[in-house]
Amino acid sequence: MNPRTRVLTGTVLAQLGLGTVYSWSILNPALADKYDTKTFSIAITFSIMMICLSVSTLTINWLQAKFGVRNVLVACGVVLAVGLFLSAFMPNVILLYLTAGVMVGIADGIGYLLSLTNCLRWFPEKSGTISGICVGAYGLPAFILPLVVTPVLGAAEDGYPGLRTCFILWAVIAAVLIVVGGLLLADAPGIPHSDTPSSGEYSRPQMLRQPQAYLLFWGITAFCFAGLFIIGNAGGAAADAADPKKYLIGTTVTLVSLVALANTAGRFLFGWLSDHVTRTLIVACSLTVLTIMSVVVGLAWRPEPWLYILAFLLFGAAFGGCITIYPTIVGDYFGHNNQAKNYSIIYQGFACGAVITLIFNTLMSNGALEFGTALLIGSVFLAIGAVILFLVKAPGPPPAEDAATTATPESVNV
Repeated sequence: MNPRTRVLTGTVLAQLGLGTVYSWSILNPALADKYDTKTFSIAITFSIMMICLSVSTLTINWLQAKFGVRNVLVACGVVLAVGLFLSAFMPNVILLYLTAGVMVGIADGIGYLLSLTNCLRWFPEKSGTISGICVGAYGLPAFILPLVVTPVLGAAEDGYPGLRTCFILWAVIAAVLIVVGGLLLADAPGIPHSDTPSSGEYSRPQMLRQPQAYLLFWGITAFCFAGLFIIGNAGGAAADAADPKKYLIGTTVTLVSLVALANTAGRFLFGWLSDHVTRTLIVACSLTVLTIMSVVVGLAWRPEPWLYILAFLLFGAAFGGCITIYPTIVGDYFGHNNQAKNYSIIYQGFACGAVITLIFNTLMSNGALEFGTALLIGSVFLAIGAVILFLVKAPGPPPAEDAATTATPESVNV
């Protein structure tokens, strides 16, 4: 097996294990019953997880330089599994926030972005397709895992032993995939300037002096809020919308699995499409569709079943697709050699989207906000993001006085 194939295989395996976190909402009802609280209170765990996931990515360059991508990924697999294992025994929601939210989130974020950006630098000539494969693998477990753990979850009459077994099974599956995948990885070489289509190689400080960095930041904040809000609340929102006399939405497992399937399909589709169509145009069109669906569903809440399901599927597909091609957009705009460092900054928009989701979940958990109203408010974020992505243009080469700074790619030594 040649080095590039081995790295791609390892990255896909690791991403499969790391992506299991997007199955979280399948456990919301059982956990809410265990702790005698609302499902939106349990959904806060997912928001905390996503915030920690995003913020932790700021450390990936230092970690890779210090320990190497292989060692870091193996450590992430161990920490994530320990966090899930401990979550099986937490006596209250606050401690669950620490284990499943903080521990799992940190390990997942470092493993996800480090393995992805490392793999992209092995394949600079087809970064869109490779990103689609890797991030598609990250989204796939959210469809598969509910089918595996649901029989276990319902095995016990009171649900708690079954819930505990689910966490332990989840921890074992994730650990095996991430650790085995991590052992196959190797640090990517630098990319010669002639091999990258970017308009210039920007260091992190140079990028932060460009307005495009902040425009792209708003864009990722908008679609990450939309995706995280929907994925984290698929089960709870379904229960809120359901009217036994009118709605046939199905079980929580079915809805979560359908959203996860759409999320995964969007990752593969957008990844392939981004090698043929302007990437920012794809994101702009996606945000436009999500804006329209947010308004329609928000105003019609509670909507007809077909409209409700269609909206959730579109949100899942758009979020998965946009998050797949965004690293490549940052590489196109600011250079591929420094992609890991630069994207880890832009990626903090993911944390902002998670914070907005956390605020909305908190308001919904105490009855101050309804799901439909939250969608209407969110449509404003999405509309502004759509306009930005339609208008944004790539910057030119870095200023001449910074030539010495950009002469040596920073990420060669990450």
